[in-house]
Amino acid sequence: MRYYKHISIICFPLTVLLFLNACRKYLDAKPDSKMEIPSTVKDLRAMLDDVATMNLSWPIAGEVAADNYYLISNNWSSLSSVTDRDNYIWKADVSNDMDWSLSYRVVFKANVVLEKLNDIVPTPAEQEEWSRLKGSALFYRAFAFYMVTQEFAPPYDHNTASVSPGIPLRLSADVNEISTRASVESTYSTIINDLENAAMLLPVNVPYKTRPSRLAVFALLSRVHLTMGDFSKAASYADYCIKNGTQLLDYNDVNPNTDEPLKRFNNEVIFHVAANYSYCLDPSICKVDTTLVTSYANADLRKPIFYRINSDGSAAFRGNYDGSNSYQLFTGLAADEVFITAAECLARQGKNTEARQILNVFLKTRYDKSTFLPVTETDKDRLLSIILLERRKELPFRGIRWIDLRRLNNAGTENITIRRQINGVVYTLPPHDLRYAMQIPSSVTAIVPTIPKNPR
Repeated sequence: MRYYKHISIICFPLTVLLFLNACRKYLDAKPDSKMEIPSTVKDLRAMLDDVATMNLSWPIAGEVAADNYYLISNNWSSLSSVTDRDNYIWKADVSNDMDWSLSYRVVFKANVVLEKLNDIVPTPAEQEEWSRLKGSALFYRAFAFYMVTQEFAPPYDHNTASVSPGIPLRLSADVNEISTRASVESTYSTIINDLENAAMLLPVNVPYKTRPSRLAVFALLSRVHLTMGDFSKAASYADYCIKNGTQLLDYNDVNPNTDEPLKRFNNEVIFHVAANYSYCLDPSICKVDTTLVTSYANADLRKPIFYRINSDGSAAFRGNYDGSNSYQLFTGLAADEVFITAAECLARQGKNTEARQILNVFLKTRYDKSTFLPVTETDKDRLLSIILLERRKELPFRGIRWIDLRRLNNAGTENITIRRQINGVVYTLPPHDLRYAMQIPSSVTAIVPTIPKNPR
């Protein structure tokens, strides 16, 4: 039987947790009479160990909008979720309320923990746990802010970040605090500051992969700085992870002929979270992009491990690090992303020898060892192209492709246009399109005028 370590003694009604709307409408609901008020270190640990809230309800709209897959018209038309249908064809004003509200629910609980910790004078026996709780809360808040930013704020551009609107930075559990959108620069600065502080409080490793560790902090910092185009810092944080215990699975030792070749909490996982369910991404109708499937060489072990061939010849994804049969996609932090990020960032800095070394260590675990030939490319641009292709093949359906599309198009290096065809109509999402910043949910902007919508 599968299970998560799940301890929860505190329950907040959803109407309270939609605090960001800063409206009395959400404050009228009375708390459950059985709710226990957190007052001890043990209570606060229980709040953060609420896996259903903190680890299993992360944003999914970016993955729905990305180019890892396609739907046939009949399946798209029969989707019961209007939000999924609209995200698939990039409608201008889709209201992704669930991604927004559940992310800020994580922020809310993190803020409660941070504020309650300030009221607790830990005993010597509690000091270590107190520090870990503070570090964990800072990590959760930063991760949630980052994921909201990737959907609802424009891509990071150092030329405009100081004036472009980012997201509301809720740094207090006070539901009456008025929300405004910080700049993109302030948003990323807050995320980085929270993570840097968390790193000083958390141990390198933790006993449960649903809890943050210092490795998780540095893996996320590597992703954040890659998103910002700071390749030196992204490479440094990735290098820390590689040198301090991140492990790669050797796919030569993985049996692709089982129902579930990739297990939950496998050795590559650094920090485990999974995304909200999407009807679009259900393996019964979600067909993997043909160009992506055909990009794997015959000796590439990822193809039979990641994909199941359907009766019509299309492919269904099963390479889910939440377990191949899970209905939720793994969108956490793992060693494979760290290695491929390190290789990309080294190549972008012209450190070709180091980039090839990291890349080949990684690829040796993904190709048939009896025929594997290391990459020997010396030209910087061609090496980078190889690395980006390997990144594309390694990280589908991880919640990362949307982030990559935003940053690569914004840098002007890829210029990728996505196309969908539904009922004879072709829909496109070109580079630099304003829809790469999804619309702030109307349920928020309708009652909080200090949070403006994204331009269209």
